[in-house]
Amino acid sequence: MTTEKKEHKATQHALDEIANWMRTPLTHEGINYSIACLTIDPAIFSFLGGGDASIFTPSGHRGTLNSSVDGVGLLSQDFVTATSFPIIFTFDLNAGTATGTWTNPVLNQAESVTITLEFNKMANDPVLGQYYIFTGDSSTDQAGYILTFILL
Repeated sequence: MTTEKKEHKATQHALDEIANWMRTPLTHEGINYSIACLTIDPAIFSFLGGGDASIFTPSGHRGTLNSSVDGVGLLSQDFVTATSFPIIFTFDLNAGTATGTWTNPVLNQAESVTITLEFNKMANDPVLGQYYIFTGDSSTDQAGYILTFILL
């Protein structure tokens, strides 16, 4: 099997696992996410962020996850001080995409992105739970993204 086919199969399996975690009956807390946006373009800017992604809507084969309104991005231009700003993400587990919106705190303008997810790694922590780590295979803003789902 080619590497591209293996990557696709691993991504589909990871998205199935995340969707299955959220299907009823829900006997756990849900899912948190963290995101890193990396770019050298000052008009886009780099940031770290995350929040709760436990709003689940079953639809299609897997469904969608929505972040709550308390998602927070952190921007630090000097690695000493940080500016926080709200971020909202929707994760389409059927399509394997993440769509986010925020207001760029540097330019004070609304921004959005759609990221195609590619599974990278699953890690298990006996206390904190399972982590599914994805990279952005592509994005509409040309930045690089790392996204982690933490199954609580």
